Amino acid sequence: MSHDIVPMQPVSSAGSVSEQMVSLLTHLLTLLTPQDSSQEPARKPGRGRPPTLGLEHLWLAMLVGMLTHCESVARIWRSMRTGPIGTFPQVKVTYNAVRTRLLKAGMVPLQHSFLHIRDALRLFQEQSGISALPLAPFAPQVVALDETSLDELKRLTADLREVPDKNPHLRPGKLAGLFDLRTQQWVRLQFRADVPAGCNVGVVFLLQELQRGSLILADLGYFAFAWFDYLTGQGYHWISRLKSKTTYTVHQVFYQDAEHDVLDALVWLGAYRADQAAHIVRLVQFTWEGVTYQYLTNVLDPAVLPLAEIAQLYARRWDIELAFKTLKRETGVDLWWGASQELVLIQLWLALILAQVLQSLQLIVAHAAGVEPFDVSMRLLVEQLGTSRMQGGPLLDLLVEQGPDLGLIRPSSRRRIQVPALKPECIRSHFEGAPPPRHARYAGRNGHGPRKPFFCRFFTHLFC
Repeated sequence: MSHDIVPMQPVSSAGSVSEQMVSLLTHLLTLLTPQDSSQEPARKPGRGRPPTLGLEHLWLAMLVGMLTHCESVARIWRSMRTGPIGTFPQVKVTYNAVRTRLLKAGMVPLQHSFLHIRDALRLFQEQSGISALPLAPFAPQVVALDETSLDELKRLTADLREVPDKNPHLRPGKLAGLFDLRTQQWVRLQFRADVPAGCNVGVVFLLQELQRGSLILADLGYFAFAWFDYLTGQGYHWISRLKSKTTYTVHQVFYQDAEHDVLDALVWLGAYRADQAAHIVRLVQFTWEGVTYQYLTNVLDPAVLPLAEIAQLYARRWDIELAFKTLKRETGVDLWWGASQELVLIQLWLALILAQVLQSLQLIVAHAAGVEPFDVSMRLLVEQLGTSRMQGGPLLDLLVEQGPDLGLIRPSSRRRIQVPALKPECIRSHFEGAPPPRHARYAGRNGHGPRKPFFCRFFTHLFC
C-alpha cells in the first residue's frame, strides 16, 4: 500500500466548490496502487460484452450521492443514467445492473479504499503539522471510546413488516469505536449485531493494536472498577467521570480549596471490602457556576496532567459524538438503501470513506482559518461541498475566505468548561510515587437480572 502524501486540493481548481469536491473524491479513489485500484481479480478474455461500469465510477457515484443526500440506490442510478459524474461519462445501464454490480463488488475493495485513504490523510495532516488537540503530549494517542445505535431499517422484507414498532430487531445493530481526537479519524470501529447488549460487551477487542500509553476517554457507560484496573494493568491512561454513589477513601491530597470546592487527590476506589479496585487513582473535582465536576484518572502526577487539562480533555470526548452524528446524518445512513446485511455494510463502508474525508477537510479548513475544528460547521460544510456553485479559486481557499460570510466558520455553541484559578497556598503535597496495588474485589452487581435472549438479524463485523 502506498503512503504518498495526499494534497487536499482537487486536481483542477477551475470549477465550482461542488465540482472541485467531486474532483477531490475522484483523485482520492485513484490514489490506490494498481493492485488495489483494480479491486477485482483479472478477468480472462471471454465471450460477451465487457463491463461498462468500472468500480471507481461506481464508488464515486455512490459517494457523490451520499454527499447530496440521495435516499436510495435508485436515485444514484438515475444520476448515472442522465449525465456524467466527474470525469466518468454517462452510462446506459439498468438499475438492476447497478445494484448487482454493487453487491458483487462486496465490502473488501471498500475496506482497502478506506484504510488507504485514512492512512494517507493521517500522513498528510502529520507532515503538515495539523492537529486538533495539543493537550496530553505524554500520550502517543488520545482517543474517545463510545458506541451508538443505528437507525431503524425500512420495512422492505416480510419479516420486518411483522416486527412491532420500537422493537430492537428493527435496528441493524450498533457501532462501537475508538476515535482519534488529534487526527479526527477512526482508529478502530466495529459493527455489533447484538443491539440490546451493554457497551462493555466486546470492548477489549477495540483496544487491540492501540499503542500502549495512549489516553482513553470514556463516558459513564464504561464505568467499572475491573475496567479501570484492566486499562491500568495493560499500560493505558484513562479519564472518566466519577459515577454517583461511588465510595472511595482518600490516600493523599495534592490540592484543596474549600472556598471553590476544588480537590486534587489520590484515592482508593471502593470503601468496602466487598467491592474494591486494585490500583489507586486520582480524583479531581471543582465547582463552576453551581455545577460540580468530578473526574477520575490513572495519570497520578499533577505535574504530568494538571487539573485544568483533565477537564479540557474530557470535554473533548464529545468529539466522538459529533463523529457519529456526521456518520449517521451527514452521510445519510439514517436512511438505509436496503434491509440485507450486505447492502447495509456496503453503505456503512461508503459512509465511513466519505466521513473521514469530511472530517479531514473540516480540520484542515479550521487550521487554515486559525479556529478550532468545531468552529467549522459540518452541516454547512457538507451543504457547500454537495451543492455550492461558488467558484473563483481552489476549494480550500474558497471555503476559508467565504466561510465567515456563509456561516460556515463561526464561534461554536459548544460549552467550554472553566476551572477556578489554582492558588499556591492551597497546595498540600506533591506526587511521590504510587503505592503498590492491593487485592481487588469486584462485586459485579447490575440489579437487572438475566437478559432476555436476543436473536441477532445480522452478524458482528469489524470495520477497522
